Amino acid sequence: MASKGDIQATRANAAAAAPAIIAPPVRLRAISVAGGAGAGVLELTTTSDSGATLLYVDVPAGDVYTLNLPEDGILFPKGIFCKTFTNIVAYTLFTDKYSGPGLTAG
Repeated sequence: MASKGDIQATRANAAAAAPAIIAPPVRLRAISVAGGAGAGVLELTTTSDSGATLLYVDVPAGDVYTLNLPEDGILFPKGIFCKTFTNIVAYTLFTDKYSGPGLTAG
């Protein structure tokens, strides 16, 4: 398990078809999403923007939604990509450091 010093934040407003938000394997520990004018949706995948969906977040209009993931978070074994980015201003991913231990799917 990672220690408290092993967390880093990555802010993004990348939409579908963008390159990886985070390219190496990584564990997502928490996410903060700023919603836009209408109800928003953020869908994060691994492998590519059309890869397996690992996190789907509904965000209330004009609100900031923060989700702390329990236990070890969600492993994105092939990096983090954005599949759906609707009515979202930006989001911040709180992850293990990219070089942190235990970042395999096994």
